[in-house]
Amino acid sequence: MRDGPAAVRGLFRQSPVVLLSAALALLLAGWATVAYVRSDRSVPECVERVQLRVAAAPVIAPALDRIVRASVGTQPCVTISVQAQESGVVAAQVAEGVDVADAWVPESTFWLLRARAAGAFEVPAQGTSVASTPVVLAVADPAARRLGWPAKQLTWRSTVGPKARAVKVGLPDPAVDPVGVGVVLGVRGLAAGEDDPAGTVAAVLRRLADRTFTPPAGGTLPVGSALPGKADAVATSEQAVLVHNALAGDDKLVAVYPEVAVPALDLPYVVLPAARGPVRDAAARFLTNLHTVEARDLLSGYGLRTAAGFPPAIPRDGRLSPEVRQPVPLPADEVVTEALTGWSGVQRSARILTVLDISGSMAAQVPGSDETRLEATLKAAREGSGLLLDNSELGVWVFSTKVDGDRDHQEILPVAPLDPTQRERLVERLGAVRVKPRGGTGLYDTTLAAYRDARRHWTPGRINLVLIMTDGRDEDGESIGRARFLTELAELQDPRQPLPIVFIGLGKDIDADDLKSIVKVTGGQVFSTDEPSGIRQIFFSALADLSCLPPECRR
Repeated sequence: MRDGPAAVRGLFRQSPVVLLSAALALLLAGWATVAYVRSDRSVPECVERVQLRVAAAPVIAPALDRIVRASVGTQPCVTISVQAQESGVVAAQVAEGVDVADAWVPESTFWLLRARAAGAFEVPAQGTSVASTPVVLAVADPAARRLGWPAKQLTWRSTVGPKARAVKVGLPDPAVDPVGVGVVLGVRGLAAGEDDPAGTVAAVLRRLADRTFTPPAGGTLPVGSALPGKADAVATSEQAVLVHNALAGDDKLVAVYPEVAVPALDLPYVVLPAARGPVRDAAARFLTNLHTVEARDLLSGYGLRTAAGFPPAIPRDGRLSPEVRQPVPLPADEVVTEALTGWSGVQRSARILTVLDISGSMAAQVPGSDETRLEATLKAAREGSGLLLDNSELGVWVFSTKVDGDRDHQEILPVAPLDPTQRERLVERLGAVRVKPRGGTGLYDTTLAAYRDARRHWTPGRINLVLIMTDGRDEDGESIGRARFLTELAELQDPRQPLPIVFIGLGKDIDADDLKSIVKVTGGQVFSTDEPSGIRQIFFSALADLSCLPPECRR
């Protein structure tokens, strides 16, 4: 701000509430497309007109749109549109090869790494930060005063540290939110000096897991209602606290800044692989516009710090810090993955691809029951899904031989979070599953295809596994064959990204030794039962075993 125009600086000093209120209104509108098409008046003849599409996180999209409007004429033959899109959606689309945008500004480098991990290898691992905002703990006023504020400065150690018990802290799910990732890394930093750092981290994360929530749309916090997770404090960004407090009246929040290294939201700008030629040139020039004094002033008006950590206008009530805070970068990908793997074990949140046998033998009657094997299996699958947290992810394939053309498998439910809509789809799709008459068991080809799919979509912060329910052994004469199957399965192993296969064998026709040789390659398990009604307990036992953390140990 010190370099901005005097009029802008004066407006910040006089009315930060008005500016931040306007910013919130724009943020809430961020889910709609925010676009600006420049006027053609006074535009020179253009040999070629260029359309530049910028996908941006909702926390910054309105500010970028304002910058586009303010920079009319700097690229007279270029039309720039800014589209507010959730970063996780863009990461998934880019990984799937969708031409979603030419340039991208997610909240954090975390999303660049997530896109690359999902297969978008041409996406840069690092971008150019155009703004930043620290990760903080936003404490409700009554809880802050219980902890001694404003007489003493609040710390992360007193709020979320190993011995902190006075405040209930809500956490956005670290598997899908970089703020949550920052908290997990911060907890590791706070526990570094303890006698048992790993056990201390596990204990703190277990406490936080009870109040984990799905991040709110646009990164905003509710005004006039309880914090997410019915908590006294919540992990969020400084920008979110600024915007909240501007509209909250007396229900303001106190921002607690970390005293250990916690990665900031660095809002990196990257040009996506689909951009070529003049579009790529236009994207590079737009980045130059984002580093002007005028652009920094506009970004500051939306509660964002500069890339170097210089703050926006901060109210003088002591609830936020006006100090310059140089952003902490995200650590190496393997450090983040290790931290999220620990988190997945604590929370027992999973990403499961479930594969169900529909071969002809699944029509056999279960002894002492009026159900077929398939009916009992589908019932167990429905019940088993109830053991998973809502932020777990579940998808379903069915398999036999030649179920979908020459393929032995077919996807009936794509992997997605188990929100109410996904649970309704699960019940609907399972209800439509039928046995394939005279179908054989295409076990090897299906298992390898499912494993490749799960490997490609491996997600940090989840217990990733492939769950296969079958009553037989491989019966596909045209299959890859056992030896080649095991060789290719071994080549897919990555100790940094554990992905076990869990078999639930039904009845007496399974080849238990064959299944054990398969799971041995992946670090998985084989469960068998003559009574498919026992699948529910088997499912729970498998999940519990795979999510054990020190000082516990697996059975």
